[in-house]
Amino acid sequence: MLQRGNTIVTIPEDGEKDELNTGRKAPPKMTRRYSLVHQASIERFANEGLKRGNTVKRRQQLQGGIPHGKQILQRLNDEGVDLIWAADCTSRIHFAAILTSSGEIPCFMRTILDSFTKNGISIEHLETRPHKRKQMKTGMEKAADGWDIICECVATKDQLLAAATELVTSHEDLKNISIYKSDKGEEIPWFPRHISELDQCSKCVTKYEPTTDPRHPGHGDATYIARRQFLNDQAVNFRHGDPIPYVEYTKEEHATWKAVYEKLKTLHESHTCLSYRKNLKMLEEEGVLTAEKIPQIVDVNKYLMRKTGFMLRPCSGLLSARDFLASLAYRVFQTTTYLRHHGSPHHSPEPDLVHELLGHVPMFSDPLIAQMSQDIGLMSLGATDDQIEKLATVYWFIIEFGLCREDGKLKAIGAGLLSAYGELMHACSDVPDHKEFDPRVTAVQTYEDSDYQPLYFVAHSLQDALIKLREYASSMPRSYGVIYDPLTQSVRLIKKVEDVAPAFERFHLDLSGIMQSLHVGNRTKASNFSK
Repeated sequence: MLQRGNTIVTIPEDGEKDELNTGRKAPPKMTRRYSLVHQASIERFANEGLKRGNTVKRRQQLQGGIPHGKQILQRLNDEGVDLIWAADCTSRIHFAAILTSSGEIPCFMRTILDSFTKNGISIEHLETRPHKRKQMKTGMEKAADGWDIICECVATKDQLLAAATELVTSHEDLKNISIYKSDKGEEIPWFPRHISELDQCSKCVTKYEPTTDPRHPGHGDATYIARRQFLNDQAVNFRHGDPIPYVEYTKEEHATWKAVYEKLKTLHESHTCLSYRKNLKMLEEEGVLTAEKIPQIVDVNKYLMRKTGFMLRPCSGLLSARDFLASLAYRVFQTTTYLRHHGSPHHSPEPDLVHELLGHVPMFSDPLIAQMSQDIGLMSLGATDDQIEKLATVYWFIIEFGLCREDGKLKAIGAGLLSAYGELMHACSDVPDHKEFDPRVTAVQTYEDSDYQPLYFVAHSLQDALIKLREYASSMPRSYGVIYDPLTQSVRLIKKVEDVAPAFERFHLDLSGIMQSLHVGNRTKASNFSK
């Protein structure tokens, strides 16, 4: 995990206008929290920097420990450095090599074959091609003088280094050596395989605290600061299997909740999607959500588990994008337990209980949104940093700030809109641009985090959004798949056909049960008809 600083951007108060400049927003006064997208981007850059720094150190270590190290390493790519550094001296490595020479191909080929054979390197495949190089300005490939020899080989670390030494000393036209690992057994990064392992995915990496920034609505309020600390400490100590902590909310907190609830209620019919309105009504009818009091997470979980199998888990702030998305794979939503400051009830610079309960819970009660969220979570397991950033962006623009069209009108489906009065009105108005939801486009869209969004994505329906998301998932390069087993609350890795067998067996049993029920139902109808 990487601890962040407190870089904060600002956002105008909901509905605030500059009275001296008619119709123009006043300078931003409110702060916006870090977005999941921003978090994912920072993590990617941080990990790339860490990886690059490690490679530089490895180059320095290797250079002093092998003959002609400087000559070899000047021509060797970063992945080749990492592969050689990590290998032991006796294990055989499966690797692919691209060797580039500016000389004639017969001499180059003979040198490679002689060197590899002499040093015991097994060549499994070999081909040649004219060398091409990318132009810096255009990025286009252009033919250049020289040749590439591409080969797939097996060798020990010592054999590889011995051959590389001979090549750099005997073939003066050698320009580059690029080595890539091609082992059949791909190393899969760690990710939680059981819901209990989410305990390792609950570390808060970013907080926006009233103690650290004077622009926070709660800055200087000692009572509010102490209250947040108490609730955050409860969340930090929570582990899978523990009872959800009961929170005795204060009169002031209940009053803040009521003020937000009732103001948002005025926009529900005109600005929110049918699914949200329907699910909120059911939550209210069962007494889970009411304007009068803040509900307990344990009571919300009982309702959600009956509806879609989702549950809330306490956390103390913003998690890494990877950990947050991994939780969704298990239908677990990591939620804060503190409330926004009473002095700013209609806008929060960070995720708070109003956002989680009034924004997310009614939508997690919908089977399509629940499935969409879990699909994004499953896609994230073992994903690269670049893929995590894209998935976080898709999540942000559809689950947090997505819209759909109903009866020709724009309606909100995203929790970030459903819990923010000002941005909800803005998103559904003619002011911002609206673009059709396409995960491939959405995944690379820049997120505006200093003001209301200038662009929102619009789905034809929740079902259409889920179909498009699954099409996008099938296009993401990954050498394995994952299947969630709700009976054991675990994830199964799929690398070959046989790995799918337990899932098919479960599906077969479910289908048999459905067919049996239909058979009994039809037989009962026939009996009633004969009477």
